[in-house]
Amino acid sequence: MMGRHGAGRGVRLVRKALLAYARRLPPERLQARSLQGALKAVQHAARHSAAYRVLLQESGLDPAAVGPATPLQQLPVLTKDNTFGRFSLEALARPLPPTALADVLTSSGRGGPGFGFRLTTRRQHESAWFDIDMGLQDVFGVDDKPTLLVNCLPMGVVFPSRAVTVANVSVREDMACAILRDVGPRFAQTLLCTDPLFIRRILAEGRRSGVDWQRLQTSVILGEEMLVEAQREYLAARMGIDLEGDTSRLIGSSFGVGELGLNLLFETRATIAMRRALRDPALAQAWLGLPAGDRALPSVFCHNPLRCHIDVLHPDSQGYGELCFTLLDQQAVIPLPRFATGDLGRLVPPATLQAICQATGRAAPWLPVVLLRGRIRDRQPALPSVEQVKDWLYEDHADADMLSGAFKIHLGTDGTPVLMLQLIADSVSVDITRLEARLIANATGAGFAKLSVTYCTNRADSWGTALDHERKFPYAA
Repeated sequence: MMGRHGAGRGVRLVRKALLAYARRLPPERLQARSLQGALKAVQHAARHSAAYRVLLQESGLDPAAVGPATPLQQLPVLTKDNTFGRFSLEALARPLPPTALADVLTSSGRGGPGFGFRLTTRRQHESAWFDIDMGLQDVFGVDDKPTLLVNCLPMGVVFPSRAVTVANVSVREDMACAILRDVGPRFAQTLLCTDPLFIRRILAEGRRSGVDWQRLQTSVILGEEMLVEAQREYLAARMGIDLEGDTSRLIGSSFGVGELGLNLLFETRATIAMRRALRDPALAQAWLGLPAGDRALPSVFCHNPLRCHIDVLHPDSQGYGELCFTLLDQQAVIPLPRFATGDLGRLVPPATLQAICQATGRAAPWLPVVLLRGRIRDRQPALPSVEQVKDWLYEDHADADMLSGAFKIHLGTDGTPVLMLQLIADSVSVDITRLEARLIANATGAGFAKLSVTYCTNRADSWGTALDHERKFPYAA
């Protein structure tokens, strides 16, 4: 009988072999398998979801005739409104007894009234750790380094792992820093999983409680919202991470969807290096279709094409459109093929990816690449994008220290963009004239003739509502 150590070694060897095998597969073969898997997932949905059969029929398709030859683009596009907003869970889900369910994950609720759900069976739950640990090994080498992961994601978001030690503390910066400071030194490296707003609270608490990020070899995984390079540089400076020379620590970003799952898109060392190389405005405009004056680069994400298939709805001349995800898991309790997330993105063909990497002198990621520009509903023609504003706020670290990172951007009654910034409690009396002048100059350089800057603190009467880290923050009105 194999002991625990032997079983662990066996799993590590399997992970190593699978990663090596996947890296050798040609991109075209991966994509072909992904499309085949997507069409099989559609057949699964047509068999098991009464709601999906209705949506197929309304699109003029016979659910019994949907198969491997059906063009993906002919299939209905699913959204939260036309699924969870219209049908009961009984109609959406395949029939299962409640005792077969192990886990329920909700959407954030940011997309409108009501919530979407992801239901996980016990069988799925028992194997979920493997994909997570594959990703952690690929990026952080956790099979060779005892690793502590402190999870500060809100809304009760947790994930299983057998490769790392996990502490789930949600949005309690005092608990997170106590664990990192007192338990973290027992490990070769620590990982902090949180979001770009709450990490500001963690850094402040870390200063007060004596957390040594360098000694702990702490890397950061950020989710919930878009990360811009100026933010990454600010966080790296405050945590002592050399973004260009450090081969063990990093600050990376991850993208998930409550109805579908966590970490659907993710940064790797290769995608981070590629994105940072594209800070050259000429390269960014040539390769990414970035408008002149917009310095907020799209996120450069990888995805596992054997886990999900991605297509783009109504792409523009640069290839950007709404991202649409199809999970390949044929055991999904609520199958949601071609689920549109409301995010603006673009697929990068393998030949284009190779050309970009050659032009920037960087190694190409081995997985398919998606460029993500943020929420479509947050991008209004008369306003700077949320990502642009983040870039402006974080480019000066002293200015960023005065702010919580939360802001609201909207049009004033005279049609002028209004930017409301939240000052942290101990910076209310600081002279903000220089910050305001810099922001107005940035807005002018980006093509906005005027920008009105106002300020508030974290009081409900001045902000409209107090900053709540349990909810996604609505930057754009």
